[in-house]
Amino acid sequence: MPAQARTLERLTIVGLRKQALSGAKWISGATAITASLQFIQIALLARLLIPEDFGLMALTMIVIGFAQAYADMGVSSAIVHRQDATGQQLSSLFWLNVLVGFGVFIVMLAVAPLLADIFDEPRLAGLIALAAAVFLIAPAGQQFSMLIQKALRFDVLAVIDVSSTAVGFATSVVLAFNDQGVYSLVWGQLANAATRSLMLLRLGIRDWRPALRFRGGDLAGYLRFGAFQMGEKTINFLGANLDKILIGSLVGVHGLGIYNVAYQLVMKPMQLFNPIITRVAFPLFAMVQTDDARLRAGYLDAIRVIALVLFPVYVWMILLAEPLTLLVLGQGWSSAVTTVQILGVLAMFYSLGNPLGSLLLAKGRVEIGFYLNIWRVALFATAIWMGVRWGVEGVAAALVLATAFGMFPVGFWIRRLLVGMRPLEYVSAFWPMLATAMVMCLALLLIRSYGPEFNNRVVELMVLTVAGAAVYLAIILPWQRPFFLRLRNAFR
Repeated sequence: MPAQARTLERLTIVGLRKQALSGAKWISGATAITASLQFIQIALLARLLIPEDFGLMALTMIVIGFAQAYADMGVSSAIVHRQDATGQQLSSLFWLNVLVGFGVFIVMLAVAPLLADIFDEPRLAGLIALAAAVFLIAPAGQQFSMLIQKALRFDVLAVIDVSSTAVGFATSVVLAFNDQGVYSLVWGQLANAATRSLMLLRLGIRDWRPALRFRGGDLAGYLRFGAFQMGEKTINFLGANLDKILIGSLVGVHGLGIYNVAYQLVMKPMQLFNPIITRVAFPLFAMVQTDDARLRAGYLDAIRVIALVLFPVYVWMILLAEPLTLLVLGQGWSSAVTTVQILGVLAMFYSLGNPLGSLLLAKGRVEIGFYLNIWRVALFATAIWMGVRWGVEGVAAALVLATAFGMFPVGFWIRRLLVGMRPLEYVSAFWPMLATAMVMCLALLLIRSYGPEFNNRVVELMVLTVAGAAVYLAIILPWQRPFFLRLRNAFR
């Protein structure tokens, strides 16, 4: 390779590393703050609202979330994937978002009474009609969000995420204190969406202002990408929410409320950490989408980092589910303890599978994601139908088994197809962290069995957390020393 080419490649790699590190810092800070606010919100509202309120909100957000798959015709991610979008194309895409959002809003108003009848919940009609206003709000900022992400301006996205979450948090808590019940949750969501869109719109038009242009020719290529994305999002959303749909219809909103709060509590660490990896990985992967070796190496490092952070957290959460659940949610949520433990295992699988979406999008292979999610829906529907007879705990256990034996093995084939990754490479990336977390679990079990009795939940959690962290770090730091050194050198 000529010296000039080598220098250019080195500069490109160094630049990407610096951008990745900077992006990770901003996103980690933002996700830490937003996740903390959401965690505090769950803890406060669990004491102010009843499980039925959370159940009704879960059903409402299932309907709204399903409709969001159609809100931008699936073309937003194509803006990041395609590196050559023109201003004319972006203008047509912007107005497409706005028009489709308005159309989805009208559809939601029309079907709200029907959905209330299907779930046998009259209150659901008004909640869906109110929550549907998000489709009039979100499209104004959606495209600007993707353009900012494409430009790797993660500092801007971080400020917007924190600000909108804080406004939504304050709205929900204030209304809950004023006895607004489930409506406090809906208005919180709308306040969050409105703040986010206004900030994105105000900042976005400084760099680019959409023209009054809407041409079908501008959408060529984007719509095919978007069609698969839209189908994938639809199927993916169904797969992710079949548990809540079946619990809501077969068990009732009380059981759904318990399950949904437990689910939010358990998934919070993954929602806190994984975006640090995936939001940075997608645009960076897209820049080097033709270099399989670099994609493979980057993906394996992402898995290592995720396992390093989340595996000990979830093992700790499973072991200490009872004091943790009662401390965070209150005494009235003791029935959620076993569900929290089972969902902790599910979250470990989910955290490992999460970065695959960034790889699929970066390679432009959205059709694989679409077919994968069709399989997921069929698999989960069967598993949940079998598990729901044992209530919310049966559903959680069925999802763990379906993921372990039906979804996890399929990922081996997809990664091999995309970047030539061998299964042993993938397993080797997270195995040391899993083994170390298991040793940590054994140490904590011995402390709980033979150590002093704890009369205070806070003290118990603090002592066991410090002890678990000490055991985990004492093993993993020397074991994975080459990996830590490589990470340090990569971001110098």
